[in-house]
Amino acid sequence: MGVKERKAREFKRREEGILAVAYQFLTDMEPSQMTMESIAESAEIGRGTIYKHFKSKNEIYAHLILKRRNFFLEQLVRVDQEKGDPFDKLIQAYMEYCLENPVAFFVHKRCENHCLYTNLSNELNQAIEDQQQQKIELVEKILNRSFNQSGVDSDKSLYEICAGWGMLRGAIDAMLEERFKMLEIDKKVYYQTVKKMLMKLRD
Repeated sequence: MGVKERKAREFKRREEGILAVAYQFLTDMEPSQMTMESIAESAEIGRGTIYKHFKSKNEIYAHLILKRRNFFLEQLVRVDQEKGDPFDKLIQAYMEYCLENPVAFFVHKRCENHCLYTNLSNELNQAIEDQQQQKIELVEKILNRSFNQSGVDSDKSLYEICAGWGMLRGAIDAMLEERFKMLEIDKKVYYQTVKKMLMKLRD
């Protein structure tokens, strides 16, 4: 391995370390309490070094958002390629994305809520926009395939899709609320209940 490749690998390793520290901070504290200096100290790098990777907390939020969304995109690609009812699998994929690792989902929401997109570089904003567009296209493709299989007119289902998406997000939020954390809710039963309600919208 040449010097250039070794430096690039070290740069990438250090960058992943910074993101890992920021992620851990965001599980334990409000974003306003996290500083670039505290991240650098925990990552055991110089205060000046961290700015070679990220110009601000905004950029750290953006990279964590991109990383988490990429995980969901991988799930959507899998749903698109699998056999069976794509609508069913789409619901399951989203619920698993949110509920299988609630901490990761919580940190992701914190990043989304505190990221000032207007202060990001054009390159980062474009990456986030491209990722969002890819997600929309995949979801639309999966839904259209589901509608075709079930004989539902996709044009007439626009309102049902929007209502269903709202219901699904609301179901996730309810599951993650503090008041429900003490209840012994079986995730499989919860999934089946939500799925049954949403399938009625399509059918």
